Amino acid sequence: MKAKYIFIAAAALTCVCANSALGGEMQVFNLKNDIKVLFNKTSGVKVAAVKIFTPVSVICENPENAGISYLTAKLMAKSTKNRNNETLAKDIDDIGADLSADADYDYAVLGISCLSEYFEKASEILSDVLVNPAFDEKETAFEKQNINAALDSRRDSIGVTASDTFIKLFYGDLPYGLPVLGRKESVNAVTEKDLKEWHKNSYNASNIIISVSGNADSSVVKKALEKYFGNIETGKKFEKPVFNRHDVKIDKKEIKGKFNQAYILKGFSAPPLSDKDFVTLKVINAILGGRMTSRLFVELREKMGLAYEVSAVYPTRIKESYFAVYIGLDKKNINLTLKRIDEILNDFRSGKVDEQELKDTKNYIKGIYVMDRQTVGKQSYYFGWREVIGQGWEYDKKYLEDIENVTPKDIYETANRIFSQKPLAVIINPGTAGNK
Repeated sequence: MKAKYIFIAAAALTCVCANSALGGEMQVFNLKNDIKVLFNKTSGVKVAAVKIFTPVSVICENPENAGISYLTAKLMAKSTKNRNNETLAKDIDDIGADLSADADYDYAVLGISCLSEYFEKASEILSDVLVNPAFDEKETAFEKQNINAALDSRRDSIGVTASDTFIKLFYGDLPYGLPVLGRKESVNAVTEKDLKEWHKNSYNASNIIISVSGNADSSVVKKALEKYFGNIETGKKFEKPVFNRHDVKIDKKEIKGKFNQAYILKGFSAPPLSDKDFVTLKVINAILGGRMTSRLFVELREKMGLAYEVSAVYPTRIKESYFAVYIGLDKKNINLTLKRIDEILNDFRSGKVDEQELKDTKNYIKGIYVMDRQTVGKQSYYFGWREVIGQGWEYDKKYLEDIENVTPKDIYETANRIFSQKPLAVIINPGTAGNK
């Protein structure tokens, strides 16, 4: 696929145009302050979505400020120096727009969706949110209360309890070892000065990426973005943190649960998104636990009736990740289920995947992948996400090509690399407690 290069002198922008993965035309250009913009111009309904990504997020935190990325993002969407909470909400409502803010381990994101005719006004609102957050004292206190309540509620979910225990054991004090929400102690300790400093280092022109998708006029998009985002100052540029995970000293953690059922989460060290095994592991994840016909579901739930729920997870991370199997089950079935999981994984390592099973799995992945990108909001999110995590927006199309190229041999070799490692199992067992 050849790209056309168009030089727009009047706007001082260099634009690269190419077909995007979902049929739109992708235009890539830089604002005068060098902020990179991805504009996926679509046809159809006249709506547009803008997402602003920064890589400065949870991965840059430590145990003392854990949760600051999430808190900062949420407060930015509450009020600005120019708009109090009511005014901001009214301005958004008056154009039928939707404002959002969130943070994850490897990025934080602000976004707004609107009718295309209001693109300039929506851009002005979003730039005000981005550049001029108020960090109001009362709103900060209220948001901290919400986070504390959310952290408390995590203990009411058996799956979340198992996951939080697992990542803490697996990653220790590394940034990935805590929930995105952080810890009560660290969140409550965040000051206005801390918020302003984190915002300054996160949302400057050296770090942010703007991703737009929608049926909007290209000249309107470029003019509005240049007007409202082109003067954002540069700042400290994100550097990928260096951290090394230490081996877990135990292979099993049993905890007493207040729940009626039991739960198992058993995981292995897995590579980051830059590794050659990344795509193959995504296929393995779908074969073992990604759907209703997956091996774990069929064997443990359908055939043996051992599980209430069962699946597998392989999070996409720019640093070391993990591959885990999780099962909700009856207490009496714990030992049998652990044994059967080992048998299923060993069987998976010992033989190549059937061609039909592999074909069906690839079709499943493709179907879910495409269906999840039908709205301009999701398109702007995924293109920007690919860019901010370092894969590049083009990879959103290439990913499916890589999935198609995965062979039974790839699966066999990758499975043996991953599942031959020492696993870590977290077991929530009502009525018992202890470490082994």
